[in-house]
Amino acid sequence: MRIQNITINKFKAFTKEEKIPIGGSNVFIYGENGSGKSSFYYALKDFFQSSVEPIDMASLRNFNLTDGGNDCSIEVEFDGGVKNIVNEITRNTNTPQIIDANRLKSFLTYKHLLGVHNVKVSDELDVFELTINGVLKHFKSSTITNGIELGSLWQDLAKEANKPFGSGKEFYYARQKKASVESKALPFNNALNRLFLTGNPDYLAPDVNKILQKLSPGLTIEFTRHSVTVNQNGYISMPKIVLEVQYNGNSLNTKSPQFSLNEAKLSAIAISIFLGSIVRQRTFSPEIKPLFLDDILIGLDNENRLRLLHLLQEKGVADANKVFKDFQIFITTYDRHWFEVAKLNLTGWKFIEFYKSDNGPQIIHDNRTFLEKATSYYKAFDFPACANYLRKECERLLKDKLPETYTLGDGIKGLIKAPTLDTLIDRLRIYYEDLGVEPPIDLIESLQNYKSILFNPMSHSDIESPIYRNDLDLAFKTIDDLKTISLPTRKVLIDKGAVFNLVLAAINYTAIIEIAKDVYIVESSGAKTISPIIILFKTWIREGVEFASPKGVPAIAITGAERLEKIKESPFTLDKAVHGLNVTYIDRAIAEITGNDLLSALTVAGKTLFDIMDDSKK
Repeated sequence: MRIQNITINKFKAFTKEEKIPIGGSNVFIYGENGSGKSSFYYALKDFFQSSVEPIDMASLRNFNLTDGGNDCSIEVEFDGGVKNIVNEITRNTNTPQIIDANRLKSFLTYKHLLGVHNVKVSDELDVFELTINGVLKHFKSSTITNGIELGSLWQDLAKEANKPFGSGKEFYYARQKKASVESKALPFNNALNRLFLTGNPDYLAPDVNKILQKLSPGLTIEFTRHSVTVNQNGYISMPKIVLEVQYNGNSLNTKSPQFSLNEAKLSAIAISIFLGSIVRQRTFSPEIKPLFLDDILIGLDNENRLRLLHLLQEKGVADANKVFKDFQIFITTYDRHWFEVAKLNLTGWKFIEFYKSDNGPQIIHDNRTFLEKATSYYKAFDFPACANYLRKECERLLKDKLPETYTLGDGIKGLIKAPTLDTLIDRLRIYYEDLGVEPPIDLIESLQNYKSILFNPMSHSDIESPIYRNDLDLAFKTIDDLKTISLPTRKVLIDKGAVFNLVLAAINYTAIIEIAKDVYIVESSGAKTISPIIILFKTWIREGVEFASPKGVPAIAITGAERLEKIKESPFTLDKAVHGLNVTYIDRAIAEITGNDLLSALTVAGKTLFDIMDDSKK
């Protein structure tokens, strides 16, 4: 089972309900400090933890809200639409699958790594807290822990050892308490031996070292466990799990490894212990395997960060051998550069951005539209990014509204260069003009203005171009105007290439006329019109002479081949055609014709072009 959606309502930094689509993917999250990404981490962590203990959701409701509501909630939707929720009233997360997933203890923050870093010079690298009260707290096995969680074994032991003895107490004699504590120390010590004593088949170090070798080649660790001893009064010694570190085969035990190794290597050790422990426990949760790494990139240098990404991606590894194939991984970072690096290195992952704003987290993900992303960046005061997504939304709207023939780019088919925003805006004007409809000049001018001062500079990463909030407000208004405008619709009346016969008896003239562009029935603002008609004169005869000149009696043919070809290839509007034909009428001293006269003289299949146009308007 994988997580499909996470819905968080008024939890910690969240001021309203936010549905975050995950889609079953691994997720990499960028968020600046204070943006709410840590609230997202704790929301998912508390969701799983709620399977074994109540979560006080009322105390976690956003403290800035004063509406008195009780609607703080975390809902997770898994495969198949299965939803589980924890809120101030309801908790239905105590299902076997979620309980098992919580046992993995697979939520790690950078704070968890500090146990390896914060060791005094005279101290050993003791990772007892990191393991027993951390990643292995919920570890249990019938053979290793007798089916009891390792953390519970330790807590029960510590609790028993802290009990006093004497008159009126549970234990009257010290020997009674000692016997009881020893009975609880035995299974705990056995578990320590199985997990942290070399030579045992359940020894944890090999799993840790497999990961450590990938994160920091040459570095290996071994564990030395200091088990619990019980004194005569039933009090115990504090157990330890000490790391013995080797680098390229050389022991660092006498060299204070926490100072001999840099921060990146110490972090690599801590991460490897965490991941190795999780891998060891994976069988305990067969259905749900979340793995959340919150800001752990902080302690890693660039080289080790890439190694961690490659380890989790496991490129080139057969599926059967992939360590993390069944895990759904979440990683957060406040390092924008590494967020971009991750995009290049992690294929098939989902990338989400968190930004802080006056109204809680602004969350930007692939499922949001360009306009929604622009709005989120605007609220997050990232004005250049806002302008860039306004440009994308402007391009999308123009491509969506214009017919496909007006959105094609230039170049050979298959190597077409996408049209620029400037070209698309111009084609909006051309579309109206082609249909014989007055273009929306104010809108087109506004688009051209904001294309120049906002849209284009950001698309070329011109970081010196000033982006003003007021300009963005007006740009949003322009985008809204474009979004709501209804372009004229068109329906083909006469196809391009249709051939008509032209007969003008008064000047003894006939011609074959071809329609140069599709002729449309146009509907705009409730009115029907006909788009401009463009024609080609393919051949003509006057007074029996083919390709006759417009003047002269008797008629003579045009002799220049180049001039003749130019006339035949030149498209004529109706007005231009009427003007050219009237040259002959004037030359013959005959009354000139009109556009309607020409339309009535053009025929096909027994119908005139005038009749065809007139019928279409009915």
